[in-house]
Amino acid sequence: MIDTTTIKRYYLRNWVDRSQAARKAAEELAKKEVRPSLRDLHKNDINEELVFVLAGHKVEFKDENEKKPDGDVYLTYDEALKCQKDGWRLPTEEELRALCCISYRLDPRIGYAVFDKRLVLPVYGYRGNSGVYYVGEKGYYWSSEVYGLDSAWTLKFTLAGAGTTHCFQRHGLSVRLVRDVK
Repeated sequence: MIDTTTIKRYYLRNWVDRSQAARKAAEELAKKEVRPSLRDLHKNDINEELVFVLAGHKVEFKDENEKKPDGDVYLTYDEALKCQKDGWRLPTEEELRALCCISYRLDPRIGYAVFDKRLVLPVYGYRGNSGVYYVGEKGYYWSSEVYGLDSAWTLKFTLAGAGTTHCFQRHGLSVRLVRDVK
């Protein structure tokens, strides 16, 4: 006869082991630095700021990912909305779609994607219900626009390409804020 308690304990222990391994991998990835520094890659010749024309207007990107006070790089949609202040905001879905048209290079060895040789986005994957997924393989970034009742539009990029998709608002994704430049 099969002991269901033993089976449940096995699956719970297996889930905990995978979650801890995924979090450790994400923490190690977050400690890595890109050479040249991220700040050097963000500068352009005109105004020392990272400016792109997206969806017909100029936007400036904040040069660091917003992080929670505990250092976690994954924010739920509600936490991402709280990062908006002093003119900085989440990009719209249209702006993210326009960003997908810009050439980029993703290097899984360093865990970053570089768009147009200037915009550097860490490839942290996402935090789902039972762990962290696709660290170093796929990047997910929140937009300001919701999709349905419990999802929001996101930027997703991989080695194969970039596009917009939607994710559950309870999942933890990365954040890159923008503000309009006149």
